[in-house]
Amino acid sequence: MRMRRAAALMATAMLAGALSLAAGCGKTNNDGANNGLKAQGMANNDYMSARSVHPRLPGHHAVTNYSADNVSMKRAIKNLRGVADSNITFNGADAYVTIKLAPGLRPHEIPTLEQQVATVLRFNYPRYTIHVTSMK
Repeated sequence: MRMRRAAALMATAMLAGALSLAAGCGKTNNDGANNGLKAQGMANNDYMSARSVHPRLPGHHAVTNYSADNVSMKRAIKNLRGVADSNITFNGADAYVTIKLAPGLRPHEIPTLEQQVATVLRFNYPRYTIHVTSMK
């Protein structure tokens, strides 16, 4: 008797579970109208819309080029004390940076300035191997 009761209870629970699953999975109700749910998709651009969210994400290979990197690299180092101007050339993944030193910079400050320029650029542009030299 106890076994029969447990089996009946189990069958009832399984039927209730199946009915609740079926009720939640339907797209329309009995009169054919939707349940207020609308399917939403992402933009179809092969990147799951990441490009449309961040179109000019710095540091990403697909959205930058040498000329854009040249301008932004110059901008990144122009405010360092001792940098009067800079010239940046690229050879693949190598960036060769030549900084023109500001007048009045002492000779013992030059290696420190070159290291600061290299640190700023290596942090902001990890895809390049940065080579820094200076000229008066």
